[in-house]
Amino acid sequence: MRHFEYFNKTDVQKIHAATLYVLEKVGVDFGYEPALKVLAKGGCKVEGERVFFLPKLVEAFVAKAPGQFTLYARNPEKNVVIGCENTAFAPCYGPAFVTDLDRGRRSSTLEDFNNFAKLSHASRNIDINGGILVEPNDVPMDKRAAEMLYGVMRYSDKPFMGSAIGKAGAQKTIAMSAIMLGVGEERLADKPPSITLQTARTPLGYDDRMLGAMMEYAKAGMAQVVSSLAIAGATAPVTMEGTLVIQNAEVLAGIVLTQMLREGAPVVFGGSSSAAAMRYGTLSAGAPEMVVNTAATAQMARFYSIPSRGGGALTDAKIPDAQAGMESMMSQMMASMAGVHFVLHSAGILEGYMTSSYEKFIMDDDICGMCKRIRRGETVNIEKLAVDLIEEVGPGGEYLTQMHTFQNFRKEFYAPVLEERGTYDAWETNGSLTLAQQANAKWKEILANFEAPDLPADVDRDLRKYIDQI
Repeated sequence: MRHFEYFNKTDVQKIHAATLYVLEKVGVDFGYEPALKVLAKGGCKVEGERVFFLPKLVEAFVAKAPGQFTLYARNPEKNVVIGCENTAFAPCYGPAFVTDLDRGRRSSTLEDFNNFAKLSHASRNIDINGGILVEPNDVPMDKRAAEMLYGVMRYSDKPFMGSAIGKAGAQKTIAMSAIMLGVGEERLADKPPSITLQTARTPLGYDDRMLGAMMEYAKAGMAQVVSSLAIAGATAPVTMEGTLVIQNAEVLAGIVLTQMLREGAPVVFGGSSSAAAMRYGTLSAGAPEMVVNTAATAQMARFYSIPSRGGGALTDAKIPDAQAGMESMMSQMMASMAGVHFVLHSAGILEGYMTSSYEKFIMDDDICGMCKRIRRGETVNIEKLAVDLIEEVGPGGEYLTQMHTFQNFRKEFYAPVLEERGTYDAWETNGSLTLAQQANAKWKEILANFEAPDLPADVDRDLRKYIDQI
């Protein structure tokens, strides 16, 4: 399937040239002494916390990053390729609040986190679990990262997202991954089980927390998304082109650091920049400018031959309503059509990253499935063209009872998680339920019937022992 491309090749070259100029003449602040030492040793000019990158140096180190890599699940059947023609979906990430139709919006807990880990595991469309599905506010900060990691390892056997909470969070992820897999930490680079999000401090900076985690993961050969969230009109120029230059410079600077630490360390070129809602001075995650940035991010990543991150089922809506569906499908669909490889926030997000919704998770899961079906493309061959069948049935015939239909409809048609395709009378007879009400019943059904994948008792014991010692 061809990719949608927003800019032509000349435009891409102009954006690249502008980015190199900014990196060389303006520079990027790195607020972490160990990172400054690595960059200086690697050939960058360092003045205080400001780092300047020569164009040839940037291009040389970015070229060392792999064009694709694999995340290895505890269940090998669920390994995920990041790159090539594959699009991998990861769920909600980062919210401090949670909501559902029964209890409304509230501060999220560890129970909520584990529930979303279970829903992500049960999904047939979500490929990667974990991260900060919701913030477990009832867990002390020093144990929070470890408890989230444990929840994902206990309730899912898919690849997962690691902790980005500084050097310590990265070390916890590395240590617990080694316990889970029963290997030495030095072996994790052979088959990395996780990927972690690292986001620049826009404009043109990285803080010590992100850099501490980024360096630990890079040295260990663990995968990470090097990303930027620039806000056009607030933390970046109001034009999408200028915002893209800021984003591009931040991401390339971070990738250079990872490759200086370990050549070939797996990275994803990430972008989640959007526009400011100028009336309020806030980020708009559901703006069409976010979608423009998604397409541009995928295109720039292809230019550098690095896997991309962008999109997600993002919305500024406060409840799972028509606005939420409209904005989420717009964003998720563009990520699929533009050829994004890693799509974070693929299910559950409301209120521009602030809230995870149980009902919207189920609704977005269907969006993921629809996008995967569209992204799959078609194969034009004799069987698909079905000329012999068309000739046999002829004008005025029907195809519903044909064997060809029975043999192929399950693999040809997407079967939705939530289905409202019957007649009006049937819908009315069944209670006239809204999609959100159907989703409310569905998430409860999934959790009530959830069966955790097998985790050996000794591994479970060792993980809990590790957490208890923190």
